[in-house]
Amino acid sequence: MNTKLILTLLVFALAISCKKKVPESIDLSANWQFSPDEKNIGSSEKWYATNFDDSQWDIIDAGLPWEDQGYPDLDSYGWYRKSVDIPGDWKGRDIWLKFGAVNDAYELFVNGESVSFFGEANISQASRPTFTKIDEKLKYGETNHIAIQVNDWGNSGGLWRLPAVLTTNENEVNGIFQPMTPTRYTPESLGYRLFWEDQFDGDKLDPEKWAPRAVGPRAAGYVSPEAISVKDGFLELAALKKGDSILVGAIGTQDLFMTKYGYFECRAQLQKSQGNWSAFWIQSTGISEGEDPAKFGVEIDIMEYFKKTGEDLISHNLHWAYGPNQQSVGGLLSEVKGVSEGFHTFSLEWTPEKYAFFVDGYKYYELTLAISHIEEYLILSMELPGSMEGLKDAIFPDVFIVDYVKVYKKK
Repeated sequence: MNTKLILTLLVFALAISCKKKVPESIDLSANWQFSPDEKNIGSSEKWYATNFDDSQWDIIDAGLPWEDQGYPDLDSYGWYRKSVDIPGDWKGRDIWLKFGAVNDAYELFVNGESVSFFGEANISQASRPTFTKIDEKLKYGETNHIAIQVNDWGNSGGLWRLPAVLTTNENEVNGIFQPMTPTRYTPESLGYRLFWEDQFDGDKLDPEKWAPRAVGPRAAGYVSPEAISVKDGFLELAALKKGDSILVGAIGTQDLFMTKYGYFECRAQLQKSQGNWSAFWIQSTGISEGEDPAKFGVEIDIMEYFKKTGEDLISHNLHWAYGPNQQSVGGLLSEVKGVSEGFHTFSLEWTPEKYAFFVDGYKYYELTLAISHIEEYLILSMELPGSMEGLKDAIFPDVFIVDYVKVYKKK
């Protein structure tokens, strides 16, 4: 081998060895700018903005409650901010921001734009990982700004569990919100047969099956029959403006159809907006009369679609013992690609031993606690947050469209 060739190969090998390896993750656990926000002024003063001056804020870490880092009495809002340099070589990759757990709810901002929210319906994120895909919001080869508004409802608060990481490694997020198995179920395959249904034929609600539910003030607006319609074989529950008011539709089968156990399913197209949300749920008439879920019932949220949590995420929750000692299990999220478009099925199997939650026939969760053993009724509703601030990104009118509701029983 001649000397020139040897030198060429050595230069090439040296260049390869010296080339900086592009990391697949960026650790975000340390050195966050932090400020308490007990008066909840951070949103209105745009503490999430890229040009906001946080130089006088404290420095704390993720992975520990803020109570352990100088804020022992903070049971309210707190803000985290961090600047992160994103490698230019990351452009074109899928990139996620993942937290091991956040106590209790949080909104994530990337480069001044809100990109996700976890904690709707007062469901704490303190014991489960969450992630947000943010590659479309990043600037590559530049400094990016991340801001997080955390709402602690009591006890420990903040980004209190690791990891806190930006990652291109899909294994970091795979399986978190995926089906339990690849099997696609039907009620018939599980041994059920049709017991009750409404296909919403005609031009009005069937008064023997449904009635408008909880007409009057609700959260930031009003439940009104004006926001309920049946046409072309579909039920439409709207969210709309009328003057200075927001009207939404809700219907239920209370006193018309009450049952316990079975397979409950609706086929529906979800709302388009953030802020207001679609819901399919089951409710007990006596849920506030006692704390034993077996005797007094459970609110079973078969499906809620909080679009600002993520376009492809469906939420499932349980609540019981309405009152000062209310208990909840939730923030159970199912990732369903494309669920924001077209029609999908949302189902619950409720037996004396368990609840199982399905989307498009795939089983995502089974729970064996807080089992109700009393008859309950069905509800379809368009829901609103507690304040108009929560509707700042909503687009009106909006609509939750239901094709059918079916209830199956064991043969």
